[in-house]
Amino acid sequence: MTVISKTTERTETMTLEGVKVLVVEDETVDADLVIRQIEALGGGALHTDTVQGARECLADHSIDLVVLDRMLAGSENGFELLKWFSEIEVAAPPVLITSRLATSDDHILGLELGADDYIDKPFDPRELTARLRALLRRADAMRSPMSVQVWGALEIRSLNEVALWNGEKIALRPQSFAVLKTLASLKGEYLSRRALWGEVWKKNKFLPPQDTVINTEISRLRSSLKVLPNGPRVVAEDLGFRLVIED
Repeated sequence: MTVISKTTERTETMTLEGVKVLVVEDETVDADLVIRQIEALGGGALHTDTVQGARECLADHSIDLVVLDRMLAGSENGFELLKWFSEIEVAAPPVLITSRLATSDDHILGLELGADDYIDKPFDPRELTARLRALLRRADAMRSPMSVQVWGALEIRSLNEVALWNGEKIALRPQSFAVLKTLASLKGEYLSRRALWGEVWKKNKFLPPQDTVINTEISRLRSSLKVLPNGPRVVAEDLGFRLVIED
């Protein structure tokens, strides 16, 4: 008689129900295969084919697991996303790297950069399922870096109060960072002076907006942004302020 332990039974029946997986893959056939496996297990999948797209998805969504291709479209490979996780100083979702580079050195490099597991292409769908389940068992809830905003080439890291344009740090005073962060969160929508005052100058939010203080900080922010190549612009109109980023 075969005895099945409770642990084994739980492993075999574990699904990805309620789990959101980000698939970062530029090969359509491979992306479709991974997405089908995730959905067959009850999970939901988001897909992008670049590292920049992955940053944007991770900033905008609660991601529980990441399936990351080693070689991607665009100028960045998958390892750049692992480096980004270490830079933002926030615990990352578990990452499973997929790659046709099946050397030990490549595996070691990926794991040293922070990946949780590695699977070589072409892979058996059953092995992919087993590895996804294993990662899920080790995953902490809500490990995605929601303290990060990404809008085009602009990236704002709230925990360490750093803003970057095309990967380069923007020189900002703390108050200017707060203004930029607030405007960037609206992605081009207007914010009234009163609302901006309440968001940035929280200790004085019950006082009437101080136009001189606001104008001075907007001027400082504009000075920091105007030196950036094709950088963001702060527009002021009757409706208030908004941040503009040209496509």
